[in-house]
Amino acid sequence: MTASTDTKQQELSFEDALEELEAIVSQLEQGEIPLEDSIARFERGIALARRCDERLGEAEQKISALVKEGGRIVEVDLRTGETLRVSEDLADEILPTPGTASPTAPGDDDGDDDIPF
Repeated sequence: MTASTDTKQQELSFEDALEELEAIVSQLEQGEIPLEDSIARFERGIALARRCDERLGEAEQKISALVKEGGRIVEVDLRTGETLRVSEDLADEILPTPGTASPTAPGDDDGDDDIPF
């Protein structure tokens, strides 16, 4: 693989690399390609598979999970398990807790507290 090809491969997005890899697999499965071309495409397929794996690894490093703990949301790094951020659960402010009356709009004194809006 040349430096130019290596640079182009590094610029490929995950989706582009996967699309090209799928095309190569389809061509190889048909079995109508001469042996030398099949080997060259197989080598390219291996390089593309490695690129896909790299891109997935990069994405995995960026992903974090949101875990609800009690009345707060904890953002956790999936790789290390480290807590990245803790915030209050906004859903508790938006949705009324069962069994509590919801606030009414000013001037709304129709006495119908069953409707939450």
